Amino acid sequence: MERCLRIGRCLGALAAVLASSLALVSTASAADAQITEVKRLGPRVLELTISTPAFSGPTHVDVDLPNGYETEPERRWPVAYFLAGTQNTYKSFNSVVNGVALTEGFPAIVVSPNGDSGYWSDWWNGGALGPPEYESFVVDQLIPLIDAEFRTIADRAHRAIAGVSMGGYGSMMIAARHPDLFADAASISGADDSNRPELAAALSLSPTLQGGAADAIYGPRATQEVRWHGHNPTDLASNLRGMNLQVRTANGIPDPAIGEELLSVDTVSCVIEAGVHDGSASLNQKLDELGIPHLWKDYGPGCHTPENFERQISATLDVFAEQFADPAAEPSSFDYESIEPEFDVWGWHIAADPGRALEFMRLENVGDRSMIVSGSGTTTITSAPLFKGADLVVLSGATASTAIPDAAGRITFEVGLGPADTAQEYTPAADPAEVAKVVTFAPLYPPPGAPPAEGSPGEADEGSSPRAGREPRACRVPKLAGVKPSRARARLRRAGCRLAKVRGHRGRATRVVGQRPKAGNRLPAGAPVTIKLG
Repeated sequence: MERCLRIGRCLGALAAVLASSLALVSTASAADAQITEVKRLGPRVLELTISTPAFSGPTHVDVDLPNGYETEPERRWPVAYFLAGTQNTYKSFNSVVNGVALTEGFPAIVVSPNGDSGYWSDWWNGGALGPPEYESFVVDQLIPLIDAEFRTIADRAHRAIAGVSMGGYGSMMIAARHPDLFADAASISGADDSNRPELAAALSLSPTLQGGAADAIYGPRATQEVRWHGHNPTDLASNLRGMNLQVRTANGIPDPAIGEELLSVDTVSCVIEAGVHDGSASLNQKLDELGIPHLWKDYGPGCHTPENFERQISATLDVFAEQFADPAAEPSSFDYESIEPEFDVWGWHIAADPGRALEFMRLENVGDRSMIVSGSGTTTITSAPLFKGADLVVLSGATASTAIPDAAGRITFEVGLGPADTAQEYTPAADPAEVAKVVTFAPLYPPPGAPPAEGSPGEADEGSSPRAGREPRACRVPKLAGVKPSRARARLRRAGCRLAKVRGHRGRATRVVGQRPKAGNRLPAGAPVTIKLG
């Protein structure tokens, strides 16, 4: 294996077509993550070493390049992220299954991060938070790094995510929590419903396989059940509407037709496949109940073996290739639910009442003329850039009757959803009732030929409904106080800014306590922002 610190030195002729042979050590970073080393493992396979605060030490990622990447230097490529199962690694795509052979004709880059046994989640760690942060690494750090250093088509329509077993859970969970990032998602023999007792038990004990405490991921279900539901793909299935979905599984009976024999297939692998079959079936049933189109493939006989995985992966990649060639349009409206106190989705920013306990907030039929918000407390909402050029937006259902768009066409408003619940959802003291409000938007535009109102002109820093679609033309500095460093980077990127410096000590509970320039400043696209941690 050849070691190097520059992609160009690893691939020779490929140097001319990979980011102008940028030095990875000094240039490839996202949310404080940095590529520190690259190894060439084969003609099409690279191993990246990445330094990141998401983990206690460096992590590794395999990248399988498509045939033609070197010989077609002007071409850009879709990306498929592949998540491995419990006690597997970033190497599993090329070692447990034959990823190189499976991708021989696949017209996309395949990226395989390391998931250990962490269920692709940011661990709660008994309330201490901090590393490991698998979800934040993939969403906020790895995707920007790959888009920066490889010739990708860096949009949702050409980005997919898939995984096996625990990775199937992870792919559907991450897709459901970030539906604006992926157009395609697939679960392959996935543990897709943590409400099932056998799969919940596996999730509880999984941290112990890498030296952690039981229930370190979401906490004990008896006291932290909302965190379990807030990550479970089956509970979040409504967020998957509008994606191209695949759910594949077998039933745990050996299949001689694919090379499995009763005497050579270990009993444990068949028991595991029977368990994940039930989890996959739960997700399929929930998608059916919601009327969400998806591909459901029950292969019948097959155990938790490479032979079973390879046939499923091959079929999955074929579907991805078809979708990449003819991607569907983005939805004009969306539904979304989340337990996070503050989140961004489809270009909208939502902040729950600071006094609200952890619970679900639900958004329905969010579009350019109305939305439904359900939850408790006073919720602060900043829209996607929908109202550029409007002098005023008349509101109903919000605490104020009007809002003035900023230069990008965003409006910020509050919605009163009754008193903030003070008991965490699913606990004995929780209030099961939630308040729903319909909010409508009626933008008022100046007459044709009339000069725009002062402050209303300016280039939008993102695209139109329901989320950003164009490259940022300006940096509108967002408010970063109280967020994790990784989230700060993602928020800056969405606002057209870049993270320049990070000052202060990084720790498990580190949050942003200061920033420069201040929130609200409008600067040229890519303007640097410095944050202070505390």
